[in-house]
Amino acid sequence: MTKMAMIHGDRWEGLMLHEWKVDRASSADLERALDRLDARSHTMVTLLREGEQHLTMGGGAGQYVVYATFDNNQFWNLLRSQPATGTTLLNVGGQEGDYPAEQIVTKEQALAAGLAFLDTGRLDPSQQWQNP
Repeated sequence: MTKMAMIHGDRWEGLMLHEWKVDRASSADLERALDRLDARSHTMVTLLREGEQHLTMGGGAGQYVVYATFDNNQFWNLLRSQPATGTTLLNVGGQEGDYPAEQIVTKEQALAAGLAFLDTGRLDPSQQWQNP
């Protein structure tokens, strides 16, 4: 497990944002951070690695969106394992937005993607990613 990763998260009280972080994040830290997401007061967790590399998980309460970037120019969205159409309203980063249903993943998918990124700095090869 890498010791070069950091986790940043949010906690909202009304319109007031309180950020928190964990330096030298472990897999247990990542699991706890994901467990906090409730799509209300805790809506986003970002796993930061060297340079511009990061993976963000947002939402909560069984509905998550996950994206990753290695250069802050090209982004990869995690896709759900079962086909879906339409959109889903989800609170990510303290703001509600419509997300394509194909990008709404389970907690297990989000955790697997986060753990792979934490461990290797790469996308989870066992899952489907989209580069729009």
